[in-house]
Amino acid sequence: MSPRLQDRLFAACGVASVVVELVGTFIAMGSGKTHSLTWTSSTTAIATAFSKPATTVVWVGAYLELLSVGLFLAFALWACGQLGGGILGDIGRGVAIAYVAVTVVSLSLLNAEAYLAGHGLGISAARALVIVNGATFVATWFLTAFFLLAVGPLAVVNGRTIVGWTAIAGAVFTLVSTAASPSNAGQLSSRLALIWVAGTSIALGRGTRSPAPRQGLAAAATN
Repeated sequence: MSPRLQDRLFAACGVASVVVELVGTFIAMGSGKTHSLTWTSSTTAIATAFSKPATTVVWVGAYLELLSVGLFLAFALWACGQLGGGILGDIGRGVAIAYVAVTVVSLSLLNAEAYLAGHGLGISAARALVIVNGATFVATWFLTAFFLLAVGPLAVVNGRTIVGWTAIAGAVFTLVSTAASPSNAGQLSSRLALIWVAGTSIALGRGTRSPAPRQGLAAAATN
């Protein structure tokens, strides 16, 4: 496989991860009540969501969400190399792998909720599942911020200024918004991260970059 074709393939993985995740999320949330629960949900809302079994459509959405995680991992590992590699690239790869692992756990808990819906699960056990899933979901937002903080400076010092500064801004916004309102602004930050993934995939896939001197942190990042 030629390097150019390989770049386009991994860039496509990034864009596809965003599209597949959004489609899967909307399908699952639109067809299954348990997918809409958060740790702030009332007892009545939880009892209502768990009163009916999940439909086949819910599982289609759930599988698409899991598929998007694999697509993101392929993009993230490739992007860290494209943006310059080095120690920051290694950190970015490590955080991306951690993000994927925690996301799979969170989605698995969500799928467990869907599977147990309509099977007479007690309200205390149902709430526990919802809370644990919510906690792991919030953890993915912090991992998203850490990933952006690693690749942002790396991109800037290697000539990808727009990609880099938007990553840094996104990381700061994610950390601040999640601390301020984990159930509202934090979810917005995760959607903004998807926009960054899609935009970065396109930019790296096209091979365009803005000129920037390679010095200071750039040299440290590659040594």
